[in-house]
Amino acid sequence: MDTVSKQVERVMGSPIGARMIINGREVDYFCGTSYYTLHGHPAVIEAACEATRKYGLGPATNAGGSSVLNETVERARQHFESETATYVISGYLGAMILVQALSDDYDIVFADAAAHYSIFDGIRTSGKTIVRFRHLDPEDLATKLAEHVRPGQVPMVMTDGVFPVTGRIAPIPAYCNVLRRYQPSVLCIDDAHAVGVIGEKGQGTFEYFGLKGENLYQAGTLSKAFGGIGGIVPGNHELAAKIKKNVRISIGASPPSIPAAAAAGMGLLILSENPQMRRDLWSNVKLVRDGLRGLGFGIEDSPIPIVNIRGRPSVDLGHVREELDSQDIIVLRVPPSGYSDAPDVESLRIAVFSTHREEQIQGLIEEIGRAI
Repeated sequence: MDTVSKQVERVMGSPIGARMIINGREVDYFCGTSYYTLHGHPAVIEAACEATRKYGLGPATNAGGSSVLNETVERARQHFESETATYVISGYLGAMILVQALSDDYDIVFADAAAHYSIFDGIRTSGKTIVRFRHLDPEDLATKLAEHVRPGQVPMVMTDGVFPVTGRIAPIPAYCNVLRRYQPSVLCIDDAHAVGVIGEKGQGTFEYFGLKGENLYQAGTLSKAFGGIGGIVPGNHELAAKIKKNVRISIGASPPSIPAAAAAGMGLLILSENPQMRRDLWSNVKLVRDGLRGLGFGIEDSPIPIVNIRGRPSVDLGHVREELDSQDIIVLRVPPSGYSDAPDVESLRIAVFSTHREEQIQGLIEEIGRAI
């Protein structure tokens, strides 16, 4: 039996944390997407519990709405410094909301070939032509645009801002340069792994690159960095009007539950009041990336807390994962092409948290060094 088939399901026995219980064991946890471990933060948990005690699980079909939901939307709007924010039950729906809201503004869609499943599921609801361009390749995007955009057509480009397995940041400025030849045009990003994480204010990929513009749109999530649940689409009043006119999700689907919204609202508040948390995260990311480079892995400099180690002939990553597991250090093994942007070779995905202690990171690096 190979190392892949021996891998067992991991079951949580405690709230998410840098140190937590998995399968009955206390472990150093380097998985998932809770980059500040706010999902296990006492204030976030208490906010969810208090809101549940006061209001129950959700507004259901109550036409009066919920003050908790409204407060979370307002905190999201403040975080993104946007005129409005649309809050829905899942970040997976964000790309679909943008595709449908902007349906009158574009004619043909160009998507990164390794974009998240949510992007392609969203695009398909438009009924418009989809053209894939090579992953992270602005030159191929330019080629595809030249081949497929007919006179009078408006192109939309869609991509992840940060890719979930490799942690690569999309070359958004290069895409903007390509799109200058096509006016008007639209650029939309699924920023689930970027919001709360990059940009001086944690506003995501556009802020990270210093980009602003009328035809730049992002969809994010409160389910990862912010410690709650639900998708968020910040924007201006014009976008909000288009969402109301063209999108049925907000009126046809249940909103996020009361405890999830309260948790997300508290996560937004904690991050807004504690910018040092982002700096702590970036510092820990640097420690991990520097340590892995010291072991001979080709790891790029990046503030993204997703670090991907790819397989190579001299290293059995299945063995590495098992050795780490035996030392109570948990990382994620990703099979070849096992997720939207996963490499075509086996890899390990290491998630870095702001709450990891330096000795935990040193222990991770040392154990990987021993295992290889």
